[in-house]
Amino acid sequence: MDRLDALKVFCTVVESGGFSRAADKLGISTSSVTNQVAALEAHFGVKLLNRTTRSMSLTGEGRQCHAYAQRLLAEMGELEDSLQESAQQPRGVLRVDMPGILARRYVAPALPLFMERYPDITLRVTAGDRFIDMVEEGVDVLLRIGELPDSQLVARTLCRTQYVTCAAPSFIARHGVPQAPEQLGEFPCLNFLYPKSRQVRAWRFQQGGEAFSHTPQGKVAMDHVEALIAAAAQGAGIVQHLSVSLREPLRSGALVPLLQEWQADGPDVSVLYQRKHQRAAKVKAFVDFVGEVFAEPGGLRALR
Repeated sequence: MDRLDALKVFCTVVESGGFSRAADKLGISTSSVTNQVAALEAHFGVKLLNRTTRSMSLTGEGRQCHAYAQRLLAEMGELEDSLQESAQQPRGVLRVDMPGILARRYVAPALPLFMERYPDITLRVTAGDRFIDMVEEGVDVLLRIGELPDSQLVARTLCRTQYVTCAAPSFIARHGVPQAPEQLGEFPCLNFLYPKSRQVRAWRFQQGGEAFSHTPQGKVAMDHVEALIAAAAQGAGIVQHLSVSLREPLRSGALVPLLQEWQADGPDVSVLYQRKHQRAAKVKAFVDFVGEVFAEPGGLRALR
């Protein structure tokens, strides 16, 4: 008797609610199912199922056996998947979730390169700012900005960020520049509005190794990062946001950094995946690729 096969048959009987249903599901004869369960009971020396012509129920030992068998079979399946995937070329459907600004500014522009490298991977990308349960929603890889939850997920830092205060050259030509955070109240400022709480986010600064907050009383506040940055690039006011969101307008000169001596560190950008998938070829391929995209210096330009 193959005990692993017998446990699989036993679990199928329990979950199907009967021997004939389990036989249909497994594609074997009912007598084979009956023999496998009987052999398992003989091996353990206990009765696992109470059976009559009309009903079937688990004994106490049967419930214990079923619980252990489920875990054992799940772990065996994960082991087989991991070993098989590690030896394969990257292929299959890969489900990824990330914040919208990372999708638009970084990942989407790099997709032609990824598809050229890995033609056998089919990507399914969702872009949003809510935290999701990877297992429940069937997601393979997450990209996140900020503090990570205490979980069993594997996390890899893609890049560090800073809070950058900046304005358009046209704005600076009209209004000048503040010399310290306390002077921001004298200038038109654009604030970020938290979508859920509708509260204005405090601006972050650092001096002499000590971080502090200061919130200018601007007339404009938005809950959309890219709209806020677009308004700043057109000269509407001074804005502060994360460097990962401001990289392109800063590089192009559409925005110019201000108060650089007070610049504070921001949260990390990270990629997360389940520990059991860390050897999967498709997951490793995507994680390594986004590592290149977010690498400093160069980013996507270095890939090209």
